[in-house]
Formats: sequence, C-alpha cells, structure tokens
Amino acid sequence: MGFNLTPQKKLISVNQSLGNMAITQQQATSREVYDTESYTATQTFFTFFETFAAKDIFQTNLTSNKLDSQESMVINEIIISQERNNAPASLTNILAGATKLNVYVGNQRVIKDFNTMFLASASFNFFPTARVSGGGFTISMPCLTSIVIPPQVGIKVTIETEQDGGVASGAGNGLKFCMKGYGTLFNPSTSL
Repeated sequence: MGFNLTPQKKLISVNQSLGNMAITQQQATSREVYDTESYTATQTFFTFFETFAAKDIFQTNLTSNKLDSQESMVINEIIISQERNNAPASLTNILAGATKLNVYVGNQRVIKDFNTMFLASASFNFFPTARVSGGGFTISMPCLTSIVIPPQVGIKVTIETEQDGGVASGAGNGLKFCMKGYGTLFNPSTSL
C-alpha cells in the first residue's frame, strides 16, 4: 500500500500537530527567507539567521530567526551566493571548494554536512540538482525532500568552506543564503 505525502499535506500535518488547526484556512503563497553575512579575508565559517541588527531589507527579510505565529513554509530550493558588488578583482570564489552546509529547524538538524562541491564536475557541467551562474559565485540546489519550517520555530544555517575569499567582503558584499519555497500567511476572512 503506497503512502503519498505531498509537500502540501506535510505542511498541513506539521502545523496541525503544533496546534495550528486553522492552517487549511490560511492563504497559500510563494515564500523566501534570506540572510547575508559579511566576511573577513580569512573567514571560512558562517552562521545565518543569528544576528539581524544593522541589516537592511536587501541583506535579510527577517527580524528574528522565526517565522510569525501564523506563517510557515516548505523549502523547495536553497541558494548560496557570494556577492561581488564593488569587490576587488582578486576576490576568490569561496563556493568552488568543499563546503559543509547544515540547516537547523528548532533543535533538529534537517540538512547535515551537505557538501555543495559534489554538485559540480571539473568541466563545470552540473548535475540536474544544481546550477551555477555568474562565474561560479552562485549555487542553486532544489530540495528533493520537503523540509517544513513551522511557525515560531527557530532556524539557523551554518556553512563551513574549504577556502576563504582572500580579501574582506567590502561594502555591499557578503555571503548570502536563501531558502525558497511556498508557505502560508495569516489571512483573516474579515477586515480588521
């Protein structure tokens, strides 16, 4: 007997198990959460969704490491980008080497030591699960398993790289981490 749990059913199930029985009445939407960290010349370890002070809307779209009480999302794609605005030409692509990507939802590690280097071959032909653009400074990975971020549950991402950027990130630069997918928003049926 087959059991077909779609991402939508998983999103509803997780929300209902946390007490959000109104999940089926909420508005479905496309969703993304992102955060940016600047880096020093020798930095190889990054933590995202931890600090939000002094970041503008282009660096992060959250004010805490949790979604609001009536919001949730399913991650369909992960994007890691090394931004190069005003960067010196000598900036090293820190995404080209081995990496350890970890994603935490609450106290659970839902992605463990994922190495993005194995998504690429030496000739820059990529497996269907990844694509690289902008000279290899952006990696995009579809998620083959539905990862749910429930409401009011903390998220954290760590990336450890094999090599550093060689120079500090500079103004307007940094390493950006984005999770895209779909989710729910609070949408009351009456005007407030």
